Amino acid sequence: KGDLALKWMMLAALGFVLVSVSADLPREIEDGYYPGRSGDVIFMPSDLPDDSVMVLFGSDRLKSEQPKSLPIDSVRDGISQAFGMAGTAAVSFVKDDIFNRPNLNFLVTVHGLGKDTVSKYNLHNIFALLGNNPTIKLEDISYPRNPLALSVTLATGEKPAVHGLVADSWQEGGYKKHALSGEYLHAATANIADLMTQTFGEECLAISMSSSFAECHAHAPHKTTKNTMSYYYDQEQKAFVSQNGSPALQWSLLSTVHNIENSDLVELFTRIKLAGGDVFFNARENSFLVKSGPSASPVRFHLDDKVDAALLAELFYAKTLVKKLATDTELQRRISDDTPDSVTLSFRSLNSVGEKYGYDSKQYIAALKLFDSAIPVITAKLGELSPSAHVGELVLMGSPVLLDKKAISEQINHLSLASDTGFLPTIFLEKSIDSSHACQVLRMNLDVESSGLRTFCPNSYVESGSVVYTLDASNSGATNDVVTIEQLKRWQIVLWLCLGGFFTLLAGVIAFGCMEYERDTLLFSKRRIKEPSRS
Repeated sequence: KGDLALKWMMLAALGFVLVSVSADLPREIEDGYYPGRSGDVIFMPSDLPDDSVMVLFGSDRLKSEQPKSLPIDSVRDGISQAFGMAGTAAVSFVKDDIFNRPNLNFLVTVHGLGKDTVSKYNLHNIFALLGNNPTIKLEDISYPRNPLALSVTLATGEKPAVHGLVADSWQEGGYKKHALSGEYLHAATANIADLMTQTFGEECLAISMSSSFAECHAHAPHKTTKNTMSYYYDQEQKAFVSQNGSPALQWSLLSTVHNIENSDLVELFTRIKLAGGDVFFNARENSFLVKSGPSASPVRFHLDDKVDAALLAELFYAKTLVKKLATDTELQRRISDDTPDSVTLSFRSLNSVGEKYGYDSKQYIAALKLFDSAIPVITAKLGELSPSAHVGELVLMGSPVLLDKKAISEQINHLSLASDTGFLPTIFLEKSIDSSHACQVLRMNLDVESSGLRTFCPNSYVESGSVVYTLDASNSGATNDVVTIEQLKRWQIVLWLCLGGFFTLLAGVIAFGCMEYERDTLLFSKRRIKEPSRS
């Protein structure tokens, strides 16, 4: 403990140097940087989207006034305190009624969609949700804007600099590492489901769904119980499967689409049809045709294509999951009891469609229209699971981040950096390459005005001790305690307050000791020392 305290004091003493050096590194990158995983070079657009919002549901449970903005890492505290659980920050969305707590929280996250995108493409159904429900702007979003990293921040209340899941994969020691794979199926910090199951016991229902295996498990509690159910989309089976969930909630895309006209899934597209469009399945070509409006040309999504199939599977399964929760006798019994439950749906397919076809493509626009029609239906059905005792959050995680990947690839090839561009917006360099020099050259060649990119090398800051400092666990007893600039700033403030107080006290003592006796105070006049040379 003493060694750890000494190291913190040394860090604080150097704080003024560290903070000044890191001034060139944006706060977004600092919050998203984790040593060994974040890459050697990070490219960030100069016009980073700032339109992430959170819509609240459960009007009879919510406070009449909500904050206009909120840091993204405070969302978990708001949700946990709604159920009477402790949080690190005093954030609460619901009325403070200890005898009438909600017993269901649902969290729906849509990546690749922000408030600006809603306005740009006239997604009037989601726009109505924003206007008819309390909406809070989410701030302090870390960069890179990886869906997994941001979802884990929502669930745990920690930035990637702390929880460590900076992306779905990264390069470490020359090998590609995948997040939440193998034996490590959870983040290093507790999430909402953890808090619920540890506070209220194993009877809490904790359900999470995503097309991504890693993101699905990121929302699940660390300790698996009989009521822990995590479902992800298996591209080979074309089905949502689970390693620990109820078989009643398993679902196959192929067995559903052939009966689509006879199922209640058509309700997802009611709003498209009301607007003069249509969505229908073409069995001969094994594809869906989406016509988003009366004058729009049909867009085809093939079920044989992994990206297209994942888009439709996410929406179909979300609706199917909610229906099964409402109709299955055993699941409904668990939801209707007095124990709080959690349902988390995380949609990632919009990003995948945009990356494959382009964010101005007809496929991406058609996918937006599908979500515009489906999201209001899904959130309404979730609220009906516990009509008078639920709170819910719809998080639009922000418009897509657009990078000039072609310009980056050309520069990487021109400089013979031999880097895998599959990790963009970060790249990993060979150990033989000086990352600081490579970064400077890339920064000069990728002009901000022409490419719209800013280039950063966090490693150069780390090497100088200005961004992140990792305490030696073998000496201090700590376990990978990562010290960020924000913590250093706090210690620096404490240091300077202490130094200021010490020097103020010292100046006071010296002043009193040097006072002339004829100008002495009453206090000193009573304790004056008689000296032979003074009268």
